[in-house]
Amino acid sequence: MAISLKTRKMLWGRSANRCSFQSCRTELVISATETDDESLIGDECHIVAKSTDGPRGGSTLTPDQRDKYENLILLCVLHHKLIDNQPNTYSVERLHQMKNDHENWVRNSLVSFDAARQRDDEQCAHLIQEFCNRVDIDNWRRWSSGVLSASGPYIRTELHAKLDETRTWILSRVWLQRYPEINNSLENFRRVLQDFLNVFSEHSESSGSDELRTTRFYKISEWNPTTYERLHREYEFHVDLVQDLMLELTRAANYVCDRVREELFPIFRLDEGVLLVTQGPFIDLSFLTFRCEYRGQERTDIPYPGLEAFKSARRNRDHHLGNGTQPESANELEVEESGE
Repeated sequence: MAISLKTRKMLWGRSANRCSFQSCRTELVISATETDDESLIGDECHIVAKSTDGPRGGSTLTPDQRDKYENLILLCVLHHKLIDNQPNTYSVERLHQMKNDHENWVRNSLVSFDAARQRDDEQCAHLIQEFCNRVDIDNWRRWSSGVLSASGPYIRTELHAKLDETRTWILSRVWLQRYPEINNSLENFRRVLQDFLNVFSEHSESSGSDELRTTRFYKISEWNPTTYERLHREYEFHVDLVQDLMLELTRAANYVCDRVREELFPIFRLDEGVLLVTQGPFIDLSFLTFRCEYRGQERTDIPYPGLEAFKSARRNRDHHLGNGTQPESANELEVEESGE
């Protein structure tokens, strides 16, 4: 288990982004310049080491507990090295006291500390962490590859249920007005998710292996080449639309992450990077990997224009698989079938 966003926001915010060593208290965030982003020079340090063979590692704390706020202290690089090189001097008890003393100093002596802002930041961080858990963001590339499978879209039944719950969960949130861009990005994600699930569900059924798969509805019991061709084109159009909505959902998720970095926590998921998606395997067993993001003028409050407009707009996105608002030549095929 990694350190959660809420835990990191608690640690950095309650320490006022400063080293907790009393004789130091150096600011650990270097402001951005005209040419570079801001830089973080602090370390999120474990009081009881993350591993049992690390400094102060002999403890009954579980791996999950070692990544909780109560077992972390914010230090500059120099003092991080010092406490780990001298674990007998800097015991668990002493580090807990150091952390408590520093946070009391922040609350009672630091004029710039905004307790109301810190409370809102922690609440917003909790919401974002819940969102990440619900959409399985850490395994995004793995589960989205099923939707983008060259053999047809599929989703695990359990994940599909969680995604279905997520659209209602987002709609019912109590929004903090301090973070309008985060709020808008989550609403944008909800709209894409709703259309993605609705379109996918039109032609999906249980495969008997704890998965929902898109049915090959062009297969007909009585052979009719015109009907088969029409249904096959409808199937291809449907699959392309489902997969293009998966690409759009990835853009929407990356947009949420962008907004979190802008309004809440600059280093949110910087180590993990942007969400990628992979399509395949194709006939030659190859795969394609895409980086899907909103770009330029697409980066509005709500970039997703709705399903009908998206069918046309998708061709202008950074990546798309299908095009148009209906299956190619569908009208001509219907006329041919009716004999007119």
